[in-house]
Amino acid sequence: MPWICLIFSFCLPLASQVAPDAWTKPIETLITSGNLAQARQRLDQETAARRDTCSGLYLEARILFEERRYADALAVVQRALAKVPSDAELYKLAALSAIRMDRMDIAEPALRTAAQLAPRDYLVHFHLGALYYTESLFVLAKAELEKAAELNPGYMPALLFLGLTLEEVGDEKTTVATYRKAIEVAAPERIAREMPYIYLGRFYYRLNRFDEGLALLEKAVAMNSGSAEALLELGKTLHALKRDGESAAVLERSAAADARNPEPHYLLFRLFESEGREQAAQGELKQFQELNRQKQAIDPARRRLQSASAH
Repeated sequence: MPWICLIFSFCLPLASQVAPDAWTKPIETLITSGNLAQARQRLDQETAARRDTCSGLYLEARILFEERRYADALAVVQRALAKVPSDAELYKLAALSAIRMDRMDIAEPALRTAAQLAPRDYLVHFHLGALYYTESLFVLAKAELEKAAELNPGYMPALLFLGLTLEEVGDEKTTVATYRKAIEVAAPERIAREMPYIYLGRFYYRLNRFDEGLALLEKAVAMNSGSAEALLELGKTLHALKRDGESAAVLERSAAADARNPEPHYLLFRLFESEGREQAAQGELKQFQELNRQKQAIDPARRRLQSASAH
């Protein structure tokens, strides 16, 4: 389900509590700003003794992680943990690197250790809850995500993942309330403000409450007219309301906005087939089949968790 990935379309850098020394602060700033080449240059200019401290190793691992060299990042973090085995930030970075490598056997115990060492770190609870969600451990996920939302009520991704978890456990009333809270939280944001509207609109679609969902999804598209997911959910809802002409136009926009997603092509195939437009229907079916083969190469639960771990 690619819609989960959209929660993480904005970046939340890792916080550094491992590197408090004065010499590390400029490098940390460069990493956070995305200037990785200059950050590496500054780190390389430090003495070998400094680079081999826990602070230096943490910065090296941070750079490697941002460069998407996850195995290298994990190896450096493990060296740092040998020096300071009780630092939550190191376990957090180890877990996020492991998730990107699809090594859940490393990620889960690392996050659990981080949660014990830093019980008030909302990001640790969030990532642990996201991991449990993708493993279909919804009761465990609910507890961790509720904790993350309690520690940081303004952190929208925690609310959205909590909403998804509540959907799975069948708590309709609390699901709606959680998505409504996410809408309130998202109001002042400059990016991804449409996401709570998409999630609540999609939930109403599942409940066959199409009119209620329509207004939310139209709002999402108004906020971000290029959102493939908002357009997809709006197209589905319009079709459910038997507004097929509008639905087809919106689904075509969704397919154009995300050329890798097979779902709008399948929906267009069904829609065109019902209208007797056989040539157009077969064209959409061919595109769906090709894109779906590519999509099936990656396990969707792992893909969702890897998207979460990058932010």
